[in-house]
Amino acid sequence: MISLKADRLAATTATFLLLVAGAMAKDPPPEPRIEPASVEALKSMGKHLQELKTFSLRATTTTEVVLDNDQKLEIGGTATYEVRRPDRLRIDLATDSVHGELVYDGKTIVYASPDQNVYAQVPAPPTIKDTLSEAAQKYNLAFPLADLFSWGTDDAPLDLIKEGFLVGHAFVNGKEAEHWAYRGVDQDAEVWIATEGVPLPLKISLVDKDDLTRPRITSVLEWTENATIGEDVFSFKPADGASKIKFLAEGAAK
Repeated sequence: MISLKADRLAATTATFLLLVAGAMAKDPPPEPRIEPASVEALKSMGKHLQELKTFSLRATTTTEVVLDNDQKLEIGGTATYEVRRPDRLRIDLATDSVHGELVYDGKTIVYASPDQNVYAQVPAPPTIKDTLSEAAQKYNLAFPLADLFSWGTDDAPLDLIKEGFLVGHAFVNGKEAEHWAYRGVDQDAEVWIATEGVPLPLKISLVDKDDLTRPRITSVLEWTENATIGEDVFSFKPADGASKIKFLAEGAAK
């Protein structure tokens, strides 16, 4: 009797495993999908962004910081961009932990820290996009939304998209938008693009997948197209008593 029960148990187990294997064969994991409309939405957004010659942008940002014990903290802040293409840019950054100013006049880039009353100044490339890229790669100066200047150009990271789909319709600050979601190798992204009027991004949320804690940074954007911006905005004037210092990269080069 014991042997018969064991045989029945073995047969039942084998049947169960066959059923599971059959179910898995019939229902494979879903393939990554890129809805064509998700790519077209980014192309349309990028095209309009490149058409903006003079504008100001205020971004209200929320950044997650993860402590060593895995506790997540939320850091708030604002970043204000004043732009006149192709070679004028000012960024004023104010978060709970960092205050900074970047001023680019087409020839030099200045980064100032008002809290320490210091600034550094170096030669810069002739365009905003190249200047922001060099600032990040060479001087470790990263700013929220700097990637917006790549959209609509040949450097737009469309080839990095592995998945893209429409989440649905939404409202951002009372404005109607389409909510799109994207996945890449090292980053997940969500973009809310306006459906009323021109296709401006109204909100952007990014998750860093290279970090196991998956921190998120979210920015809500307020645009002023065709803004009137005086030349003095792009002219840096050191505060009284400010000290000129070097970027770390400058010291390393010597």
